[in-house]
Amino acid sequence: MDHRVEEVLDQGATDQEIAETLDIALLMSGSLSAKSVRHAFSVLEQLRAGERTR
Repeated sequence: MDHRVEEVLDQGATDQEIAETLDIALLMSGSLSAKSVRHAFSVLEQLRAGERTR
């Protein structure tokens, strides 16, 4: 998951586009994907805050 978030950011995806994609994943997969979606948002926040390097 970490790599995918980094990859789409490198390709120019906006935070809004990533959020919409994760929202759809959550809607389609239900509670099974909730942990992964939360993790992806956490990775995105860490990358934006400069706590991680790409």
